[in-house]
Amino acid sequence: MATPSRIQAPQIDRIQLGELRDGDPDDLERNTDLEGVQYDGIRDGELDLGGGSLISQCSFRDLVVDELGLASSRIRETRFDRVATSVLKMARTNLMDVEFSGGRLGAIEAYDLRCKAVHFNGVKINYLNLRGAELVDVLFTDCIIDDLDLSQTKAMRVRLTGTRIGNLNVRDSKLTNVDLRGARIETVTGPFALAGAVLSSQQVVDLAPAMAREVGIIVAD
Repeated sequence: MATPSRIQAPQIDRIQLGELRDGDPDDLERNTDLEGVQYDGIRDGELDLGGGSLISQCSFRDLVVDELGLASSRIRETRFDRVATSVLKMARTNLMDVEFSGGRLGAIEAYDLRCKAVHFNGVKINYLNLRGAELVDVLFTDCIIDDLDLSQTKAMRVRLTGTRIGNLNVRDSKLTNVDLRGARIETVTGPFALAGAVLSSQQVVDLAPAMAREVGIIVAD
């Protein structure tokens, strides 16, 4: 059993972007290459940067769109500040050294995501679908997530601090050094897959009813 001193925290370095030039809105399209540019105050119905785009050392601030497409893209050393969208498509996307700060993300379709060194900071998310994803060095700070789906996910060095989760689905997941002590979790689906996660003693007590239901125990006084 892991002891507190042996719990490995996410290894995330601060993103240093340096001086960025203003990006050309005409470059915001599928299968595009963006490097060293910034976009501020974009308002649009749909913005699709998926389909194999390469986005490196960029900044997107105050972005408000109905739907943001990043599926099947590669994103490196990039910040997304105050993004508001009803749907964020990131299925099969590869993220490395990426930060989402502030804003509201409705439904995030991020199944089969591959990510390393990613920080969600102060983000409100309705539904985060990470089914089948591979997560390494991921941090959630002061977030609200109504529904977090980690089923069939491989997660290593993941930490949640100051974060509230409505329902956490971990069925068939493989967790290593996943620190949930800083999260308030209302319900859990597949609680026995929490092997490898770190919980507080109170969280274990709170999860006892879900574990009893999982094995068919009837609790009656």
